[in-house]
Amino acid sequence: MTGSPVVVGVDGSPEARWAAKWAARDAVLHGRPLRLVHAYLIPAQAYPHVHRPATAFRATMRRAGGVLLRETERAVLAAEPAVEVETSLREGDTRVVLIDESRYAAAVVLGSRGLKGAGRLLLGSAGLAVAVHGHCPVVVVRADREDRGPVVVGVDGWPEAAAAVRFAFHEASSRGTGVTALRTWAGLRPAGRGGSAAEHERERESLAEQVAGIAAEFPGVPVDCVVVRGKPGKTLLEYGEHARLIVVGSRGHGGLAGLLTGSTSQEVAADAQCPVAVVRTFPARKEVRAARVERRRDEMDEREKARAGQEARQVAGKQARGTAELADLAIKRYVAAQQFHDREAVADEPTPDETP
Repeated sequence: MTGSPVVVGVDGSPEARWAAKWAARDAVLHGRPLRLVHAYLIPAQAYPHVHRPATAFRATMRRAGGVLLRETERAVLAAEPAVEVETSLREGDTRVVLIDESRYAAAVVLGSRGLKGAGRLLLGSAGLAVAVHGHCPVVVVRADREDRGPVVVGVDGWPEAAAAVRFAFHEASSRGTGVTALRTWAGLRPAGRGGSAAEHERERESLAEQVAGIAAEFPGVPVDCVVVRGKPGKTLLEYGEHARLIVVGSRGHGGLAGLLTGSTSQEVAADAQCPVAVVRTFPARKEVRAARVERRRDEMDEREKARAGQEARQVAGKQARGTAELADLAIKRYVAAQQFHDREAVADEPTPDETP
């Protein structure tokens, strides 16, 4: 197996064990190695009532982490004997370690305890940190679930959702299933635009057109474009009840405000019964650039035509002025030459004294 590994965070919880098994299956399907990562952190200040040096804490935590990694490795090999496993025991904050691991990973897989409300931030902190600041897709696995149903991908905008759509097709292709591209909409257009039924059909046609380019790269993957009027998070969760994987995009908003206000991807990752992949938009830079160029080309078409016309008029004006200047110079030269000849003629005429 070659290529970037599928990284899974290991902390000893049942959810992390389910995540490791899911990641092992995913690694086998894609022909990638599986990398089990456990991070431990030594407190900056020792506990005042425990008289034990930091080196002793470090040695103890390293031994415990090594045991945990070996146990997890045995469990994933029992579930997926063909998977190639590598382990990493690292000191540091789990969030920082996983973000660093994401630089070289095909995906980072984490377990979720299904927390809600304020506890969602703890799902937490590691999952959100990697989803917001990581360099690869993040898959959140909540429980050991049968791998059945389509891959559902939320398409809330284009080309921003292109990376999520492409990831969904890759996963569906490796699993021998189809893709359900889902878009939600709300509100009505002003009167005269055809009403909600016409708007619904416009959205569906737009979705099918946007997804078609990527779908053409996976001819063996069936695709179903679905448009539903409603809230994105709720709708994705409903369709996710019968899916093997939900894929959502994330714009990667940073800062505390982005974490506290939440988003569709955070809501779905915390509440979905099936695994959820959060894909940041930057993997779709090619599609984003192409779409932006196309939009700018359309927007600037009339502007370019006007500019070209203005430049043509300026060139014509310059040419006209040049022609007029040349004509004026020719006239001046002719007049000067005529005056010169007239003076020569006067000089050659005989004076009265020279008259014979």
